[in-house]
Amino acid sequence: MKFVLSTIFLTLSLSMFAQVPYNKANLQKQNAQLKKEIINLNKQLEVNKRNSKLNVGYVQNLTKKIQVQTKLVGNLTKEKRFIEDEIYLTQLEINKLSRELVELKKDYKQVLVRAYKNKSVENKLLFVLSSKSLGEAYRRIKYLEKYSQFQLGQANEIIGKQTDIQSKKAKKEKAKDEKEKVLSQQVLFSQNLEKERLAKEKAVEEFHKNEGVIAAEINEKASQQRQIDAKIKEIIEEEIRQAKIRAEKDLKDWNEAKRGNSIASYNEYLRTNPKGDYAKSARTAILRIENDAKAWNIARSAHTKQAYQSYLTHHPQGSFVSTAKTEISKFEQLEREAEAERQRIIAQRKAEEEARLNAQKEANAQKIAEAKAEAERKAKIEAEQKVVTKVPEKERVVKVDAVKPAETFSERPDSEGISGEFSSNKGRLPWPVDRGTVVSRFGSNSHPILSNITTVNSGVDISTYRGAHARAVYEGVVQAVMSVSGTGKAVLVKHGSYYSVYTNLSSVSVSKGDDVKRGQSLGIIYTTAEGETVMNFQVWSGTTKQNPASWVAGM
Repeated sequence: MKFVLSTIFLTLSLSMFAQVPYNKANLQKQNAQLKKEIINLNKQLEVNKRNSKLNVGYVQNLTKKIQVQTKLVGNLTKEKRFIEDEIYLTQLEINKLSRELVELKKDYKQVLVRAYKNKSVENKLLFVLSSKSLGEAYRRIKYLEKYSQFQLGQANEIIGKQTDIQSKKAKKEKAKDEKEKVLSQQVLFSQNLEKERLAKEKAVEEFHKNEGVIAAEINEKASQQRQIDAKIKEIIEEEIRQAKIRAEKDLKDWNEAKRGNSIASYNEYLRTNPKGDYAKSARTAILRIENDAKAWNIARSAHTKQAYQSYLTHHPQGSFVSTAKTEISKFEQLEREAEAERQRIIAQRKAEEEARLNAQKEANAQKIAEAKAEAERKAKIEAEQKVVTKVPEKERVVKVDAVKPAETFSERPDSEGISGEFSSNKGRLPWPVDRGTVVSRFGSNSHPILSNITTVNSGVDISTYRGAHARAVYEGVVQAVMSVSGTGKAVLVKHGSYYSVYTNLSSVSVSKGDDVKRGQSLGIIYTTAEGETVMNFQVWSGTTKQNPASWVAGM
């Protein structure tokens, strides 16, 4: 009974042991990732720890590092437990193999003793010859062969068990070394964790000591932000007003050009409105008029009924439709007159021939009919030769018809097209910096350390590295470059009826009116004496503020 219970326990232990490497491997992989994250956080902390007293980024990175290290210490504890279980299970296997080896050696000893007693060839031969039948003798020979193989197999099994025991012992020693390494790491990270907690407590304490100063700075920044927002709103409202005036003038000039419906009137529109909402339509109208004039000159040079008909077919609303129809009607009138003259000559000759034929009554009726037909044929030939269709003189005055253009012009201003493109990219715009982290989101925010202080953000604050560039999130036109005391410079970029704003720049690389491309640098973000590099980024739809996180991918 005791042997059965031991066997069951060992089987369950081996089953657990089979799962250990998989879990431990996952844990070790996770720990390696956590260590890598700690290294990156150490680099960030190194950048801003010099003046960490009032550096929010330092405290936030410190908090994150404490969280990561806490998780790592917990994982190392789990890993140590896995290794201890592995050592224990390996020892169980060694014990089991050792017991099996003892039994094998005991059995093998008995086999060797029996073999020694019956080792002579005469005994084996006598054993075979004493068989009662040939079949029994054959079976005894086979038995001796199998017995010999059994002896050899037992020897090999003993050697295999000894090898397994040595392998398990080596594995156990390796696990012990691994456990020592994990223990040393656990102690090291636990000590560091305690240091980081103390550092965070000191940093937070400094914040509370300077709460009044921080609150004053936040209020000052809020005041500066309100100034920027007011200035942005003023610029956008003025732009909307000017855009409305431009649109009204543009439409008025376009209607004048359409009333004139000439190359000169459309060129005048393009001269005064080179980037007008209807510039494309004006160029299309000029091309239509030029093609119409070219087709008319071809028809005029040919001066045939077919040429004028071809003009009407291809330009049914052309400027010379009336004149073409007049010319065609003159051709048709002359054709009718020529046809009438031909019919008169034919009738006259026919009457003369009939009179002559009536005088010759004795002629054969057949001959009369043939002669009549021949006379009619000759009369037609004579009429064709004598009567030629005249070509009318060209109209001295060519009437230019005041017809409406055939094309339907696009009435949508180009700026609406840009707005539509910007709007369709909602949620897919690139970040306005190469690398960065949002430290303050749109709307109302509690201070990350001083919870009793609340701020209102018109956009998002993005923390980045020293020397980072602010980059346009979409193509557009620089509407304004602003300077506000205490916040550096700001750039306002127009995207149709949408605007993007980039504030807290130390230098600007664009000017008002510049066309900018997606991802183009607008300037360098300002870095404070404490090493903080933070840009405020905003998105406006007209005069309404938008949440940038809804527009930028992954924000």
